[in-house]
Amino acid sequence: MALAVLLIVGLAALGGYLYQQAGSKSPVVVVVDEVPAGHVVERSDLSTVDVAGGVVAIAGANLESVVGQVATVTLLPNTLLQRSMVTDADPLGAGQARVGVAVRSGQIPAEGVHPGDMVQVVQIPGDNPGGAGGSAGAAGTVLVDRATVFAAAEDPAQSGGTLLTLVVPAGAAPAVAVAGGSGRVAVIGVRP
Repeated sequence: MALAVLLIVGLAALGGYLYQQAGSKSPVVVVVDEVPAGHVVERSDLSTVDVAGGVVAIAGANLESVVGQVATVTLLPNTLLQRSMVTDADPLGAGQARVGVAVRSGQIPAEGVHPGDMVQVVQIPGDNPGGAGGSAGAAGTVLVDRATVFAAAEDPAQSGGTLLTLVVPAGAAPAVAVAGGSGRVAVIGVRP
């Protein structure tokens, strides 16, 4: 009888311990605002959440260590942050440059472009000396076959316009900048 009581008490204690362990939660870092790949992670982009179980994520106590790092992938809201999703390396690779261009409506896909999208950069023909517009049927010149959209925003200076920051090969950057400055750049969405 004493053995039965001891066994019942022992199993009850073990059950209570396992129940407590199953319910214990640890704080981990969670993304609250989207951060495009290549962009710096700000404190306002992050928070902590308590989770149970063996979750692989950055501990909540290490949240500040992530601030100022660069997203290696697009970080979506409600994602538990892992170390492989951020880096302290420069987002530009060797031989790359960031170039700003302004495009008008009709020089960008109708649905727009977003950070991380791949585009082809084309210099569209300019006005001919007589001022009658570009020659009919004139083809544009491909300046960059594959560029990555780093940032995109509405252009407050022109209705329907978009300001883009593109990551391009450094050697093509001056030509893209000149064409973009004269309003003669179009972007074409391409497959990644």
